[in-house]
Amino acid sequence: MEGYAVSIDSDPIRIIEAPRPGSWAADEETFLNQLGGAALIIVPGRDSSRCRAVCTLLHGNEPSGVRALHRFLRSGHEPVVDLLCFIPAVETALHERLFQHRYLPGERDQNRCFRPPFDDRPGRIAQRLLQLLDVYRPECLIDIHNTSGAGPAFGVVAHEDSRHEALVSLFTQHLVVTDLQLGALMELSRPQRPIVTVECGGAGDRRADRIAFEGLMRYVDDDQVLALARGVHLELYHSPARLELADGSTLAFDTRPVPGVDLTVPPDLERFNFGTAPSGTFIGWLGSQQSRARLSARTGSGVDRLEEWFRIEEGRLITTQPLKLFMITHRKDIALSDCLLYAAPETERRSVDS
Repeated sequence: MEGYAVSIDSDPIRIIEAPRPGSWAADEETFLNQLGGAALIIVPGRDSSRCRAVCTLLHGNEPSGVRALHRFLRSGHEPVVDLLCFIPAVETALHERLFQHRYLPGERDQNRCFRPPFDDRPGRIAQRLLQLLDVYRPECLIDIHNTSGAGPAFGVVAHEDSRHEALVSLFTQHLVVTDLQLGALMELSRPQRPIVTVECGGAGDRRADRIAFEGLMRYVDDDQVLALARGVHLELYHSPARLELADGSTLAFDTRPVPGVDLTVPPDLERFNFGTAPSGTFIGWLGSQQSRARLSARTGSGVDRLEEWFRIEEGRLITTQPLKLFMITHRKDIALSDCLLYAAPETERRSVDS
């Protein structure tokens, strides 16, 4: 390919500067093969004195962000400021079948590696990404994801202020404010460099692809993305808990309890994603008395809300109060390695009147 310079071979992130729009392949798989691994693509903007960043494909099975970015790169559209485009999990996305794996078998989740140690392949990629942020000093960063289940788009921030809210509002009106510390990129947000996560919806949902692209174009075209626009309304959800199963637990998705399984979840639980799950909402069947001890619902501060927000009636796990549930997954591997869902009890409405 012509029109770019690359970093040295030992660099875990390949740097591609000012690529020609016509140099990119038309299909996503060939585009990812062109990158050859984790990459930073630098697109010059009209104002070269400033830059902002976008990251996508931290998880190899979440395609909406990279589809939006691929479409933008091929369009030749000039952003208002220089744009840093980070695409870390290229090898994961290409492994075995396109967009099949969240992370490579035997490796850590790439979006759990943004704190030490950095002593493995995904850790080195994360460390280099952070170094490049310090080198280029973008004014902000948006990290684009798909949810592992169906549901509407929402943003996630580790710090709550108008700058973070403004970035999320480019994509969605739902905002989760979390104190969970998992080693995710957005946890490294700070006032002078706000970082937000945007979950565009399910990986197989065309609406998620549209939300990712339209939000990205607002991000590259708006001169002042850190000011919350008048007339914007946001719904905020604070300090969610993760409903998790302990290591070695078993899980099934079925319309009736599966014998010998710690938790059987009805396949239609996803219908509650960002809807209100009223008191008494059925979450699933517990397999035994011991299964209860394998569940937790911890917040970022380490408080287990399981007894407060859920109860067990005749082997059925149900809610004790109205909850907002989100990121409900029907993927067994993700539910066991990460969590089944997030829950928060309250909603705050924030708006900027015109």
